[in-house]
Amino acid sequence: MVRVAIVGCTGKLGNVIMKNALSRKDIEVSYAIARKGNRFVGQTISELVGGEFDLPIIDDIEVAKDCDIFIDCTNAETFMYDSYFKYEKMGKALVIATTAFSNEDMEKIGKLAINIPVFISGNFSVALHDFIETLKFYVKSISLDTDIQIVEYHHNQKKDAPSGTALMIKDALLDANKKINKEKVNICSIRGGNIFGEHEVIFANCKDEIVTFKHQVSSRETFADGAIEVSVWTAKQTNGLYDMNSFCNRLIE
Repeated sequence: MVRVAIVGCTGKLGNVIMKNALSRKDIEVSYAIARKGNRFVGQTISELVGGEFDLPIIDDIEVAKDCDIFIDCTNAETFMYDSYFKYEKMGKALVIATTAFSNEDMEKIGKLAINIPVFISGNFSVALHDFIETLKFYVKSISLDTDIQIVEYHHNQKKDAPSGTALMIKDALLDANKKINKEKVNICSIRGGNIFGEHEVIFANCKDEIVTFKHQVSSRETFADGAIEVSVWTAKQTNGLYDMNSFCNRLIE
């Protein structure tokens, strides 16, 4: 049984992660943590997920001493300026389920991973990982006159643009083919309604050819389930920095 503490439990993703975790037999939701001043603090998680659960929603990470792993679903600013040093102090395994970190932030997260297992990803979908692997295979042989457009669609409350997934895709393409001019790879961010997430990659060359790849989700369930699966795995790992490549590659080892 893996004991998890969900930080940012009242948010869109955190809420779904908590609901899904509560339905599993290999996971125990030991702590539900919100930011200070959140209106749900002091109430039970039943107010968020329904049913009869007596677990209170708290606002202090450092109270969560009896957990195996934290799942952080807050945002980059809250993580770096409020939670980072608390995680360092607690010494528990950590899954970071938020995006928009700067290069400097990533360096600090790398240092955090020296002392604890840290898993970070802009997207927890295994199908998305396979989608990117397909793109990496395709991009290796494209003509260098090809323009690459990454179009990402998300709901109108998403704060970061481009999305963490779009940046993952761009980095993967550039890494897979070092000859590609960075100026040839552009990202277009669209925000509207309740779109959960869609990423389209368009390859257009000067020979009148267009090739398009697309990944789309219709709910947050896949992200939440992925984050839970990753947490169960990460809780058993040694200190270090892990991502979806680490997690998915275990299936073929």
